[in-house]
Amino acid sequence: MTNLKKYNIFVTITSFTKLLIEVFIPLLLFKIGFNLKYILIFYLVQFSTILICNIPSAHLGKKITFRKLMIVSSMMFSITYIYINYLSKSIEELIIFGILNGIYLTTYWLGRHIYGISIIKEKKTTDNVSLYMIFGILGSLPASYIGALILEKFGYFTLSIIILILSLISIIPLFKIKLKEENNKIELKKIIKNFPVKNYMFLFFEQLKFFTITLFPLYIFINIKDELKYIAITNIIIGISSIIYIFLLSKLMDKNKKSYLKPMLIFLFITLLIKLNVESSTIMLIIIFIEGISKSALDTIILRNTYSFQKNYNNISYILFIELIYSLFRTIILIVYITLDIELKTILYIGTISLLINSFIGYEEGKNGYKNNC
Repeated sequence: MTNLKKYNIFVTITSFTKLLIEVFIPLLLFKIGFNLKYILIFYLVQFSTILICNIPSAHLGKKITFRKLMIVSSMMFSITYIYINYLSKSIEELIIFGILNGIYLTTYWLGRHIYGISIIKEKKTTDNVSLYMIFGILGSLPASYIGALILEKFGYFTLSIIILILSLISIIPLFKIKLKEENNKIELKKIIKNFPVKNYMFLFFEQLKFFTITLFPLYIFINIKDELKYIAITNIIIGISSIIYIFLLSKLMDKNKKSYLKPMLIFLFITLLIKLNVESSTIMLIIIFIEGISKSALDTIILRNTYSFQKNYNNISYILFIELIYSLFRTIILIVYITLDIELKTILYIGTISLLINSFIGYEEGKNGYKNNC
């Protein structure tokens, strides 16, 4: 079995495991009694924790190997969602939950991206990234619906035990993959200095979109239909509309040597704009089906562009840099949202407009991007 197949098995299982509950977090906090401001505080604690823990986690991964770091990630994942059983309407408990979730996400995404970027074959970045995306979607397709059923019938604790078992199973394939650069020295200054200004700008506005995508299920739950199963169905629909299009898009990208970033940004901007003004639960599902095409295509393009730029640097340093940038920008955005007490729909509009802004900014792919491979 190739390293790519082993990695895709890991992505499929972990995507399934994560989506069993992660999509419901804002909804669960809302049901406990936390309003939008406190939900944003939870995310602020989470991403501040990620910002603080990224560098120590990278050094830990180098010291104990990233295989073992993924075991730590699996354990933290389970502890985090066992803790949610005891979560009440308490700011102190909310902060603890945010810290636990932040530690889990730090170790998970560092390990996942370092493995992913390590096994990409030269000149096959688009093919490999599209497969990562497709296998991730395949794993997540039934997850949110199954998660909703388990939550309704058995509760959080049962779901937490299932998550622990699946998380540990998911990392077995990683133990059969040998990473190339585990001993590389972590150097961030060179990347920070040479990373294009337009890419910094693009990634900042990309995080505004991130919060729109993250909080949209809460908006739907409050304004369209307050059922966990309905939210789960929206995720299934997005997944179904994504898979074939990602595969076709990746072939088109390689054939024409274009990323199609701008049209996908505009397409998703228009789709989300319409979505924000829909009141019917049935029409909402139709719009979400259309959204799945542009959202997953855009995610594939951005991940492909990000991985392409890495080829100028060693794996660990570059992935650490990207994770730091993401968490820093998200932390700044959350501080602004909380300080200005911005309402939910306004946050969703801001993220939607950010897509249009990014269509004008663009993204520099580096010497290994399509612009230099024509």
